[in-house]
Amino acid sequence: MTSVGKRLKAFVTAALATAALAPLCAAPAMAQAKDQLVVGQLQFLTNFHPLVQVNNTKRLVINYALRPITAFDENVVNNCILCETLPTIENGLAKIVDLPDGKKGMKVTLKLRQGLAWGDGVPVTSKDIQFTWKMAQDPKIGFSNYNSWTRASEVEVVDDRTVTLTLPRVMSSYNSWDQVIPEHLEGPVYAANPTLDAYVKQSLYNTQPTNPGLWNGSFLLSDYQIGTRIVFTPNPKWPGEKPHLHRIVLSYRDNSSALLQNLLAGSVEAVPVSPGGISFSQMLDLKNQQPDKFTYHLAYGTNVERIAVNFDNPILKEKSVRQAILYAIDRQAISDELFGGLQPVANGIVSTENAYYNKDMTLYSYDAVKSKELLESAGWKPGSDGICVNDKGDRLSLELVSTSGNQTREQIAQVIQSQLKEVCIEITNNFVPLQEFNGEIARKRKFKALMMSSIDFSPSVSPRIALGSDAIPKPENNGVGNNFSAYASPAMDKAITDLEAALDPQTTKEKWAEVQKIFSDDLPMLPLYFYPRAYVTVTDLANFRQGTLDPLQIWSEEWQRQ
Repeated sequence: MTSVGKRLKAFVTAALATAALAPLCAAPAMAQAKDQLVVGQLQFLTNFHPLVQVNNTKRLVINYALRPITAFDENVVNNCILCETLPTIENGLAKIVDLPDGKKGMKVTLKLRQGLAWGDGVPVTSKDIQFTWKMAQDPKIGFSNYNSWTRASEVEVVDDRTVTLTLPRVMSSYNSWDQVIPEHLEGPVYAANPTLDAYVKQSLYNTQPTNPGLWNGSFLLSDYQIGTRIVFTPNPKWPGEKPHLHRIVLSYRDNSSALLQNLLAGSVEAVPVSPGGISFSQMLDLKNQQPDKFTYHLAYGTNVERIAVNFDNPILKEKSVRQAILYAIDRQAISDELFGGLQPVANGIVSTENAYYNKDMTLYSYDAVKSKELLESAGWKPGSDGICVNDKGDRLSLELVSTSGNQTREQIAQVIQSQLKEVCIEITNNFVPLQEFNGEIARKRKFKALMMSSIDFSPSVSPRIALGSDAIPKPENNGVGNNFSAYASPAMDKAITDLEAALDPQTTKEKWAEVQKIFSDDLPMLPLYFYPRAYVTVTDLANFRQGTLDPLQIWSEEWQRQ
């Protein structure tokens, strides 16, 4: 365990053992029903469709009611959620085969669990898998590239509950598959609206999100008020463990300070900790002053906060400038001062806690002198006002855009602005609403220079989603992909393809090392730190599996109040 890991463990232990200190100011706690949980949230969804324009915020909401085929738990074990048996090469449900073109591929058999039904009682069947796959193949729609259904070149329906997927090459993620959508409801909508804009507007997920037939999880989205709340209630058709809670209410606030005050007042009973809830520093203050009032759930995560750099910007296309920016950001000081050292610095997209972390790559520890040297070598020298200029008289002035109402990102952006000014780089911060950020700014790549956001690499997710040249969002693919920098490298594409084909741990480790080495050499984005998976909840909430590597909402039927 690393030193950061030891500090994290000590924090959790102290949260359970320390006596209360002076309390933060708060209104008297409000009594809440023991059969429900009110979860404070930021950033209300503007699009409820589970497979279109997917981001971390959406994944943490949708999974209450729409489950993936498979998911990774806190022990890094892949679980069948909607399937009966996890396909593996060992059990014969996955096979490496010779394809007609002479190449190696795979045949993967998925069998849906017995009794699985949509909330309206219609069975979930192979037709739903086939329909979801068909839509994913349609470039005019643009489905998510998390565990994408496009990995399969063919879907054969064996019977009502069984399909065989043909994969055109050997892939290590062969047994990780996302949600399916209901053919009996979305089929007619898709047929009548064959383009992305038309389909998203007419999809029942956006016109009738409380239609029970859209959901197949342990909960149904049963009520909502735009910008205010989303209510989930038990799905009577769910064949698995019945939910202990009768209501889960996502209650939205405009900012993290309001979330914190509502938590203290008792009007919300759980809040995520950054990026979608209170800030990490707010959690640290709360824990110091109210160690016994709440439970502090922390576990290491795979969600990396990064700055995408627009490769269309001539200044940022220069690698030495990207390197100079990263050298000038004192990420360890940011973690120590704002997060108690509990948010580990990211040297790439793989955490030092990960067994596949490559320690033999270029590291960009804080070095302002090195930063200035790199800028000078690129033709940038301090001007009369302290901001660098080149021989053409251009100022080294860059815009950094991120989401508004997120205290953590606002703090980080202000610190970065100050640190970069010390090396003669001017940063202008621009915080925009979530809808604009996810749409115009990110998916249409309309940011001028730098964009700060997070991306979660769960064990089944390929780095292709953010580093592959085929993951650059553009009009031709309807904005699918998280390669917002528009980074394109044949070497990286090959390394990712090799990684995706690795089936044994040693080969996987070697290929991950290669991806990380190319990343550190090229700097397609600037890694900042890894978010621990963190929540603050009332103390009587049990079976809250915060450490799961896929969204914990997938297991929400286990939550209960004691």
